[in-house]
Amino acid sequence: MKRVGVFVDVQNIYLTTKTIYGRGKLNFHRLRDFLLENGALVTLTAFMSYDPDNEGQYSFLSALGLIGYRVISKPLRKLPDGSIKANMDLEMAIEILSQATHLDEIVLVSGDGDFKALVDYLCSMGKVVKVIGPDRLTSPELIQACHQFVNLHKIEGILDVE
Repeated sequence: MKRVGVFVDVQNIYLTTKTIYGRGKLNFHRLRDFLLENGALVTLTAFMSYDPDNEGQYSFLSALGLIGYRVISKPLRKLPDGSIKANMDLEMAIEILSQATHLDEIVLVSGDGDFKALVDYLCSMGKVVKVIGPDRLTSPELIQACHQFVNLHKIEGILDVE
């Protein structure tokens, strides 16, 4: 049985969906079901930084865990200049690299071009790499580096949320 690891950059797909559609919510049940359709052994991992003072974000992380995603999270940092540091790219890259030897296929759910070097490396390891990225806002370099690109917003039901 093919072993597939799915790694979701929650912040990236939330912000890009919000930019395109005016709201960032996605149907993570539908994403899970789409990823499980081919009968492979699939692990789902979601990465997200959160505001410790935001109950809604904490509830969302718990909900992801309850529907089958392994959740890797950290509290966002507020910098002295008032800006916020909420990036999970390093955590994602380390997790993907630590699991890659045990996987046949890696699915990256993100449009972030910073992952191009990671995708190139995974391909050099002989891994099949797919990217599921946001409509119009996925880095062209990321699309060119992977074996297959799927438009996140074309997945049936992905925008259907209450």
